[in-house]
Formats: sequence, C-alpha cells, structure tokens
Amino acid sequence: MTNKEFDKRDARLLAYLRGELTDEDKERLQEELAEDEAFAAKLEHLLLGEEKEPEQPAQISLPEEKQSRILRRGKWRMRLGNSAFTLGIAFLAGVLLFAVNTWIGTSMYDELLRVTRSMVNFTQPGITAGSSGSQIGLLYGNIEMELREQVGADQKNAGKIESTNLLWLVSAQPKWPNGVRDVKLFFRFPSEAMTPEETEYLRTPAWKAMEKLPEGTVSQLAISFDRLLTYEEYYSLISRHVPDYEQETVWLAVDTGEELKQADRGEGNVILSAGEIWGFSERSLDYGNAPIQVNAEGNRRTAAYVAEMKYLAEQERLSRAVGRGLMWGQPNIQERYQYLQENGVGIYGAVITGPTKELLKLKEETSITAAFLGQVDWWNWERPAASGTQNSW
Repeated sequence: MTNKEFDKRDARLLAYLRGELTDEDKERLQEELAEDEAFAAKLEHLLLGEEKEPEQPAQISLPEEKQSRILRRGKWRMRLGNSAFTLGIAFLAGVLLFAVNTWIGTSMYDELLRVTRSMVNFTQPGITAGSSGSQIGLLYGNIEMELREQVGADQKNAGKIESTNLLWLVSAQPKWPNGVRDVKLFFRFPSEAMTPEETEYLRTPAWKAMEKLPEGTVSQLAISFDRLLTYEEYYSLISRHVPDYEQETVWLAVDTGEELKQADRGEGNVILSAGEIWGFSERSLDYGNAPIQVNAEGNRRTAAYVAEMKYLAEQERLSRAVGRGLMWGQPNIQERYQYLQENGVGIYGAVITGPTKELLKLKEETSITAAFLGQVDWWNWERPAASGTQNSW
C-alpha cells in the first residue's frame, strides 16, 4: 500500500469521527474496519486520544551508490571538522604556552644574568664576567658568560660560567681552562695585629720573584693590609708608591663580617681566596647614567656595591644557586648585606696589575702584610692602536 493510500485511509477515519461521511461511506468504512484489525486499532487509538500515528517515511528514490557517497561525504566533513577543532585548540594552547614561556623566561633571564654576573665579580678575585650568549625560556634557559682576567693592559680569557634554569630549578657552574683553575691570589684578613717580621713569609716570595723578573714584563699582584681602609685611603696609600698611570686596581677585598666564621686559621693568620672571600670589581658595577671618574667618588662607588649586595640578598634563591658553583660554603648574603649597612665598606686587600718593576715599589709599604704574585706576561702596558680577540666558541 502506498503512502497516498495510507493518507486517504487516515483522512476517512478523521472524517468518520467528525461525522462528515455519508451513510453509504460509513457502511463501507465499517466493513473495512471489520476485515482489517490494524485499521480498526488505528480508529480505537484515535478515539481514545492515546497517541498519534507516526507518519510513514517517504520512500527514498535516490540510488544506493549516490546514498553511499552522501554518507561518506558527511563522515569526512565530521572528521575534518573534529580535526580542525582539535588543531585549533592545540594551536591556541601552543601560542599561550609560548607567550608564558617567553614572558616569564625573559624575566628570569634578566634576574639570572644579573645575579650570575655580580656573584662572579664579587667572589672571584681578579675575575670579571664578560660577554654572554643565551637561550631564553621558562621551560629551559641557558646563559653562557665569558670570564676575563686582566694582566697588565690585556684582558685574558679565564674560562666561562654557564647558568641554566629548568622551570625554577637553577644551577651555575664555572668551566676553567683544562678543567682546573690555578689559584694564586690570596689575601690575609686583618683579624689580629702582627709585626712585619711575623708576616714577612707572606710577602717575601712575591718580592723575590718580581725582583728576578725582567724589566719588560707586567704582573698581577694580590696585596693585603694590616687594617681596614676606606676607598680614598686605599688609593692614597697606593699612589704614594706607584702613580695611577703605572698601575690599575682591578678588584678590592671587602670585610663583610663573615670572613672569620668561614676561613681556616693558621699561625694567627686568616688566609682567604676565591670561594671564601668577598669584594668587588669596581669597573663592573652599574653606577647609573652618570659615569664615575677614575679613582674618585669613593662614596658613590661603595654605595653602588652595597646596593648590588641588597639586590643579591633580595634574590636569595638565585644567589644561593649560583653561589654553589663558585663558593665553598653558603653565601650568607643577607648577613653580609646587613653588616655592610651597619659598618660601611672596609677594604683590606686588592688585586692590582701593571709593570712588574713599578708594582715592586710596594715592597716599601709597611702596612702591606701579604703579597701574592699572580699571572705574569710580556710587556703590554701600552695598548696597541688596534687589537682584539676571536673566540672559537
């Protein structure tokens, strides 16, 4: 039976219920109801109002092959839609992750770069952190800085230090040439008064070696004093023996209140070197926009040093992480900073460089309690008109 016939029968049932059929049509319909149980059940449902008879689906007139193509096309559209949605979500997540990685990573890079540079300049006598290369990121960041050491007028490569961060896990490790640093610069902390005769053994080897070196050499020398000096007092003392143009001070040893707690004592002396001593390379401090004159403005220089110590104390986690690769024990920067605030900057030693025979004149200074000769090089005090370096890494 076709759909049209079903619709016609349904229309007759509805007309019957509404009383629109003639007597002849009613009799014919009643005969059909008696013969067709399904048709009669349909009338019963209509009378009771229980449900509507579902409409019969229209017959599909499309060929099966065309129907299959339509189904396949619909499936592929759904798959492509799902894939595009998934890729869109992944792309947005990647952009967000990249932005967070760059934003936080840049902030961490700036802090780690500054902390690493200052920790090197403050804890490694005669060493300064130079140029750097980096990879910035929160998930992984890397900073590689060249270490420089001045002998005479030349800056020599002294190795490098590499700082890395994996998320917030930070580590730093210096890499010296051939894997070992030959430490020659030592200082005597003025913990107790001793006569020149009692400390002579800490000076004589250096003076004798410098006397035997030829005229055309430059040297690096670490000297210590029998008391704490102000910045101005230090330069006044040095200039009495060696004029400024014949020497350059590259590093100053400073009393931070922790030296006596961490150092080894021997024969009444406290001898310190890299890894346990603190000070600053004055030419590596940031003094702001206005430059500082050479060998002048001591208050401004020492204030810049204390300000940088404050920054290291505020960055205690990073300072401790970087310090593990540079120091023997804990840096205790907070304690050192508070001591400097309360007591000021007292200088008890320095690393100076210049012509060997000029530095030898410091032998006459009675307040020098220790002298240690560092690196020696051929004459380079007059800088050539053109010079440079080229690294292989």
